[in-house]
Amino acid sequence: MSFLQGTAKLSRASTLPPGTTIALVHRMLSDHEFLVRCDPVLGSYEKLTSSTPTIPDDITPRLRTDINPLPGNSYKVTDIVHAIPAGIWDTNVVSTYEFTDIDTGLFVRVKSPLSIIIETTWEVKEGEGDQGLLELTESVSITCSRFLVGTVKSQCDSSWKQMHAKLIERLKADVENEKKKAGGE
Repeated sequence: MSFLQGTAKLSRASTLPPGTTIALVHRMLSDHEFLVRCDPVLGSYEKLTSSTPTIPDDITPRLRTDINPLPGNSYKVTDIVHAIPAGIWDTNVVSTYEFTDIDTGLFVRVKSPLSIIIETTWEVKEGEGDQGLLELTESVSITCSRFLVGTVKSQCDSSWKQMHAKLIERLKADVENEKKKAGGE
């Protein structure tokens, strides 16, 4: 690792709605297009049919293909990033998003210009406490130029609550749909 390269780590967790099951969370996390659309700064996206995600060695034994037959999907995503505070100057950033379903959730690698790599592991876990609710955890690792670490970290920090809210709304609807299917309205 070069002395000009920096890293940052972020972790967040959200308690999931009552009635959420691990299977429902895995199904949602395997809906890669839905996750792309949850991106708060999304401009546009397209699925890359000729691109297979680069899967790290430590992730390979954790692959899950029970929902998606392929090891993963890749998308070309254009984000509208506020480059200067207060939105004085915006820029379009075109990145490759690679989604890989794993045994505990989802691994996502984002490759952006200027050698920015963001790796995120989404996992569903038993929540803490007596309520028996599940928790969705997001562990983020950012690798880029030391000069950009603060900016990239700030961008990630500014949008996570919006994304988690969209995921929770989806799960609430999924729980209700499961209740209707079971006849338990």
